Formats: sequence, C-alpha cells, structure tokens
Amino acid sequence: MALMWTITAGFMISLGLAGFMLVYFLKGAMNTKDSTSVDPVQEDSAE
Repeated sequence: MALMWTITAGFMISLGLAGFMLVYFLKGAMNTKDSTSVDPVQEDSAE
C-alpha cells in the first residue's frame, strides 16, 4: 500500500514539475509586450 502512495506522489510531483517548466519556458519565449502593439486595447469612449 505504501508503494502505491509513493508512486502516486512521485507521479503527481513529476506532472507538477513538467507543467511548471512548460509554463515557465513558454512565458519566457513569448513576447508579452508585443500583444499591445499588434492589437492595442481600445479606450472606452463616453457616448
């Protein structure tokens, strides 16, 4: 029973680490400031 919990915990930690690395490196590769120059946010105009 302890082996099952150890394997489950290790698998969850591995999934979490892989997800963290995926998000971390994708955020580093994307230029987030580029989105405002391509598609600027329109200001609300008082009508």
